[in-house]
Amino acid sequence: MVGVLVVALYFAYSKLIMKIALLYVDAGKGHITPAKALSDAFKDLGHDTVVDNLLLQVCKAPVVNWISKHNWRMQLHFPRLEKFVNPKSDSFANARRIRFLATHSHAPKDFKRWYDKDKPDCIVVAHFLGANLIKPIVDHLGLNIPVFEYSTDVFFTPNVAISKDLDKLYICTQLGKELTIKQGQPEETISICPFPLKKTMRDIKYLSKREARGKLGLEDKFTILLNLGGEGIGTADFLKEIQDRGLDWQVIAVGTLSKSTALHYNNFREKHPDFSLHTPGFVDNIHDYIFASDVQTGKAGANALMESLYLKRPFLVSNLLYAALPTREFMQRHKVGWTEDSVKEQVSIFQAYDQDKEEQEAMQQRFDKLPLSFDTLAFAAMIIEDAKTFYTEKAKKKA
Repeated sequence: MVGVLVVALYFAYSKLIMKIALLYVDAGKGHITPAKALSDAFKDLGHDTVVDNLLLQVCKAPVVNWISKHNWRMQLHFPRLEKFVNPKSDSFANARRIRFLATHSHAPKDFKRWYDKDKPDCIVVAHFLGANLIKPIVDHLGLNIPVFEYSTDVFFTPNVAISKDLDKLYICTQLGKELTIKQGQPEETISICPFPLKKTMRDIKYLSKREARGKLGLEDKFTILLNLGGEGIGTADFLKEIQDRGLDWQVIAVGTLSKSTALHYNNFREKHPDFSLHTPGFVDNIHDYIFASDVQTGKAGANALMESLYLKRPFLVSNLLYAALPTREFMQRHKVGWTEDSVKEQVSIFQAYDQDKEEQEAMQQRFDKLPLSFDTLAFAAMIIEDAKTFYTEKAKKKA
């Protein structure tokens, strides 16, 4: 009994400063952004971190990394293809295949080399491969380290991310937890966590719409923030529909435009030089643009959506991708946005919202009741406590 207490106290006090490994996969900004956000939070709490590409730097699989990266970008260009491919590939059979490859390839050797070099105390994976790639490798090598997974899609966990062996799965919403339990993840391994805001979002100065528009040099009228995501992929169809209806609106398209998107936008500008369209590209002060807007839209991922909800701006999710399908249920439950694929219907939704001042006031009241938490430091502290619990429980079992 004394031995157990000694070991428990050791991990409670000697591990006050931990080194956390945050792993991501290069498949859009949705994975690296929360990894970096948590890294900043851990450092602010006095801990050390390492942020690495899971496939490229940890498991030394450059070909798989290339496929992952370019496959996702191709699917963003062709959302109909994404809706066909991803549901087919997201299967428990593929989870088994990943587990087999995890322990019957060069991955354990390369992982061990990375592990010996960085010597982390805890591994947090901001990608579904945490469950059936990293955790099996850790168990195969007999390493005494917790593997936690953060479900980056907020409302959804892929089937290939389900594993009873995972030490902890974090997800930001009650809806996401409910769906993950239905998929077979043990409830005791799931924790609802705060959403990890980027450091630039944590201590921002709140601005009124008029103040934000003045700061950014924008007109003071109904404004739509069109979020093109990290890849900047889109068309001018949405702009054309607004133009055809003669609506005096302002549109801000954020994101570094892809070549095809830039071509569409340049052609639109040439035909409609008086249309109020602003394309600032990739911006570090996205919060100012959200403050300046009445609504936000796009097929951007969970990070853009949650930042919009955090700053109390309704979001219309267009081109609902496979991993974002539960977003529809969330919006139906809480009525703080919409999901709609049709461009005509999107513009109609915004047109009705622009004209309904009572609905705008009700929308702001619903934001105040959202069952969401936004606190990166609290999330980081939760991970530290769960890591300590892991080591304490392991010590008890050995004793």
